Amino acid sequence: MNLTLGELAELPLAAALFDGEEIVARTPEWRDAAPGAVGYRVRRNRLVVSTDETHPMCAPVLDRLLDEIDATSGTLPRRQALRVTMLAASLRIVAGRSVSGAGTSSDVLEHACAGIASRTALRVSIDERDHFAVQAPAVAALVLVQFATNAERHDHAESVVLSSVGRSFILAWQASPGAPGVTTARRRSERQRWGLGFARVAADSIGAVVYPPVHDGEGSLCAALDMGVNHLALPVALLRDGRVFKATRAWDEETSLLPGAAVAAGGHAARCVAAAAEASGSIAGVDGWTARSGRDGVWVAIPPDAAVDRARDVLDGMLHERALWEGMPEAPRSRIAALAAILATMLGADLDRVPGPTWNVRAQEVAAACGLTTPVPHFSGLGAVDPRVALFLAAECGGALEVDGDDLYLRVAVDRRDDPLLRVFLAPGDDSIKLS
Repeated sequence: MNLTLGELAELPLAAALFDGEEIVARTPEWRDAAPGAVGYRVRRNRLVVSTDETHPMCAPVLDRLLDEIDATSGTLPRRQALRVTMLAASLRIVAGRSVSGAGTSSDVLEHACAGIASRTALRVSIDERDHFAVQAPAVAALVLVQFATNAERHDHAESVVLSSVGRSFILAWQASPGAPGVTTARRRSERQRWGLGFARVAADSIGAVVYPPVHDGEGSLCAALDMGVNHLALPVALLRDGRVFKATRAWDEETSLLPGAAVAAGGHAARCVAAAAEASGSIAGVDGWTARSGRDGVWVAIPPDAAVDRARDVLDGMLHERALWEGMPEAPRSRIAALAAILATMLGADLDRVPGPTWNVRAQEVAAACGLTTPVPHFSGLGAVDPRVALFLAAECGGALEVDGDDLYLRVAVDRRDDPLLRVFLAPGDDSIKLS
């Protein structure tokens, strides 16, 4: 779907179209590209959409986590490095960060084979018919890994064939005609599982399109990743006279309401139309969707997730893709686990705790991995925060671990009390973090 500059200014979002650094169109709500904004390609330009901001210290902790994973990949053997590179790229994508780097279809196939081997027991055959350039090959590869994982898990496949044809990657496997599909969506609140939701977000980021599995008529299911499409990946549609007048492909994927389709009375889209009529040209929100009345109808959009939900997706992704970082050396694995736990705490989760005897054993193992140079005291209390987190914070803050009866504290150096890694645990005026 092509949008005129006038139509772009009517979108029900705080958005602006950029040509390089110059704004060529904007909606009335646009202010600036604050942290958490999401960019979409529009031919050679870029449409930037603002989202709700998150915890003010979340972004630096998230960036530190992503940088830690990136740095680790350079220290590992080739096959394991490929897996960690895919993990790092996937997490950057769901966090709304850009992923740079160019490669070839051969790089994609090599990454994909490494990832499939770590996530599944599938036999993989490669059919590299065509060779072509690919942007961010690790991202494309992880989409294929997700295809393969679903083939094994949902269709009980035992082997797959991975091909590069034209400018597409195709994964094929034997499956019964009644093999079930999987419901997914770009937005966290509207999908059942992380994997294929990630596949769509990842494809959006590299200008590609995901084609879900279809039967080829010969007993195989085939899923495809088509590269170099570069369509507007924002789900948005113009509704007129109770029907979808025009829409992006992303809208088609998210709603199955193709251009020409009637909008069901009482459905999500219909409620957006009604809300837009009452809003008199302002943005109306209905259960996560947004709408605005324009000159030629009502624009309805499915906005990108807010920064806080994308940060939660990073944590979900680490859990979902844990096979990609199994076998990582203790030092980086401990640091990454600690940073993930701190990020989760900022988003409302509780820190994991371990029994006192377990804490004493693990603390000795983790101290060297964290680079802690101060002594680790013996703790006789019932339990305390996971040693990976406790000792990571101790190493970062330059303070000391102290035991007071059955309690364990981390004294924080004065010049580190505003560090984003520590601020979430410290009340104003406090000089220590209680770990027990």
